[in-house]
Amino acid sequence: MGAVGDGITTVGAEGAALLPIALFNFYFYSDSIGDKPVQTLDTKKAQRSENQDEQQLSISDGTAHQKKYPFIEEFSEFLSNVPVHSLKYKLLTYQQRLMAEAMWAAENFGGDQNKCIKWLEEIHGRNWRQITKISDHMADVREYYEYVLILDHQRQWENAKNSIT
Repeated sequence: MGAVGDGITTVGAEGAALLPIALFNFYFYSDSIGDKPVQTLDTKKAQRSENQDEQQLSISDGTAHQKKYPFIEEFSEFLSNVPVHSLKYKLLTYQQRLMAEAMWAAENFGGDQNKCIKWLEEIHGRNWRQITKISDHMADVREYYEYVLILDHQRQWENAKNSIT
């Protein structure tokens, strides 16, 4: 019988006096050139009583590593500063771009402003412009480009996590 706890696995039958096996934490990030997971060092602080000279090495704040998808805030912030043209033609693959645009069209009157205007006229009458505006009812396609890239970021982390187990 084995039991798995908080980073510790014990092996043996109940009552057996076997020592626990410590499992190490591994973290990966996606290499932007080769699109392959690259292992980084554990960011947990060292036991200072064991080694006074040990220095902690990390790429980012250690608390970010404890989340399900590390670096998601940094990635989202990066995407928000990238021009739409670069998102569309440089960061997204053709399939990702089609998916983002299909989701956008599905939620935004098929991507047709005239359909949105017709719907607003049905709801609010001919003076709908005094009550609301199109941008309140149609989202920017940029949001969907970012969403698809974030989903891909999460997929890469899941693949990296699954490849080490």
